[in-house]
Amino acid sequence: MSSEVGDAERALHRRMGLACAAATAAGLPGRFRVWEHGGLLAVLATDPALGFLSTVSGVTPETLPALDGLLAEPGWDPTVLTTGDEVPEGLVRAEDRLLAVRRLGEPPGADPGVTEGDDVVDVLLAGYEVTGVVAAFVAAEHRVPAMRRFLLVEGGTPIAAAGMTVHGDVAVLGGAATLPAHRGRGAQPRLLRHRLRAAADAGCVLAVATARAGSVSAANLGRAGFRRYRRSAWTKP
Repeated sequence: MSSEVGDAERALHRRMGLACAAATAAGLPGRFRVWEHGGLLAVLATDPALGFLSTVSGVTPETLPALDGLLAEPGWDPTVLTTGDEVPEGLVRAEDRLLAVRRLGEPPGADPGVTEGDDVVDVLLAGYEVTGVVAAFVAAEHRVPAMRRFLLVEGGTPIAAAGMTVHGDVAVLGGAATLPAHRGRGAQPRLLRHRLRAAADAGCVLAVATARAGSVSAANLGRAGFRRYRRSAWTKP
């Protein structure tokens, strides 16, 4: 695993720590835990609707021996994510995920149509079209004080939103959605470019994001200069 992938995964883990702490404080159902074990990065969310959050990352040849002990802990069934050639024993392949990383040498300029504001949560939820526990988790995550909240406004109306957190010199560009009526007009690339500028202004040297492999978001990240790493996903049979 390259050093930039390791830095990216640790930043994502810190971001998830903020999100899970916010979910616990908001009284969301189930139990949340974010911790390290033998160099592995573990996340637990016990509510079935949030099962996709339960993951193990940071898998390298050096940390792989600690995986069996971690998976033996009762009460969880995580997805193990690897970016190298590691094959976790006793697990089977699931749908791959994508990790995108970009160095911030010369980021683009700020977008005059993007502002920062508290309406981000409403726009995100409407753009994601989620409800219930998932919506409550998204809302809790994007209301943490460390979250920078960006809105793309056209004609006085917010049409898209995105979030960003900074962890040392790494920016996590997590959370972005466009209202259904305004999709296909370049809103997400604009928010992406603006956050790259904001990350550079905050002193970051690296930006990281995640996406589904083959998605429009993955294509946008590639066009914005991100190096995309396929994360092999492994689960218990």
